[in-house]
Amino acid sequence: MMMRRTIIRTIFAAVLGTTIAAGGAAQAQMPTAAADTTVVLGQPLTLNLGAPPAGTDCATQAATLNAQALVLVANGQTIPGARASFGCSSKGELVGTASTSIAGNGDDAAQRRAAWQTAFSGFFSLAGAKSLPVAFGPATGGMTTAPKMVSIQGASDRDLGLAAIWFALVAALFLFAFFRHFGRTDAITPIAGVPMPANYRAPYSLARFQLLWWSGIVTASYVAILTITGSMDTITTGTMALMGIVGGTSVLAAFQDRRPSDDDTRRHQHAAAYLAAAAANPPDQAAMAASLAEVYPPSQGLLPDLLSDAAGYNIHRLQLLAWTGVLGITFLYEVTRTLGMPELSANLLALTGISNGTYFGFKMQEQQVPTPTGTA
Repeated sequence: MMMRRTIIRTIFAAVLGTTIAAGGAAQAQMPTAAADTTVVLGQPLTLNLGAPPAGTDCATQAATLNAQALVLVANGQTIPGARASFGCSSKGELVGTASTSIAGNGDDAAQRRAAWQTAFSGFFSLAGAKSLPVAFGPATGGMTTAPKMVSIQGASDRDLGLAAIWFALVAALFLFAFFRHFGRTDAITPIAGVPMPANYRAPYSLARFQLLWWSGIVTASYVAILTITGSMDTITTGTMALMGIVGGTSVLAAFQDRRPSDDDTRRHQHAAAYLAAAAANPPDQAAMAASLAEVYPPSQGLLPDLLSDAAGYNIHRLQLLAWTGVLGITFLYEVTRTLGMPELSANLLALTGISNGTYFGFKMQEQQVPTPTGTA
């Protein structure tokens, strides 16, 4: 069972490789709850509060607590909306029960998730469930009952497994789309008399890589979160702004690739060289092959395509690719830690915009086809 749990969480947090610090030394001094089982968020949480004070009837004490409309308090964090109900056990001990649901699409559900995230310092860690001090208190804050240590897990193994499967399927779909077709530059217009090489593969596009990278991360994260929480309203404003920046860069890059440029002139010069070599007697096969590779620039491999143009490797492409990778990994870390889309700060969005703007500014000066030898 422990191996299965580790595999599930390793898949869901594959790009992370870090664990979240859990618990504090002060918690070890808290009294321990009677139950030894782990409570999974979504299940009712029941605390045995023990016998009522001397001279107090259990039923009367339970009615008094019910009238106070108490809610759960986990690790000092008030959980809004989780109103508790109190009763008496067969032994005459006071028992309190409250919901730990994090599902829903409204503001109240979002507030519950945020409160549990604060209580956990994030939902997940590779160490499994966390022991938290839990009590009951007023919705305005504070504790009415003595806290007890309870083992709580952010999601069931079943939900984690389903989330991991959906995440992997969606991510694999975007990877397939990128490598199969959608990650490459638009098809180059053929030139009359110059045949396109058989099985020709256009170079990979950095702008398309970035768009599919972020689309895959956001979509896969959304599906995984939906599987666990049931909430459809988890896209943050920062995430939408990020997708707007990435999408805008892709549109501008596509526009730049399709507008008339000096590359078209250089392609026709190479085409003329190809036709001249083909007309020679005998045909100059080496010159024909060299010219053909410039008329239809082929893919040189994933990283060379993403990081270089006709002049070689470019620093502005490296900085965009590096920042995209780092921010994407950080985004996934926050998703697994908090079970929600991160709200990216204005500074992070501004830095992403600057990175993309720098890339596009330099891209306008790039050459995808070199000038033929001996041509001014």
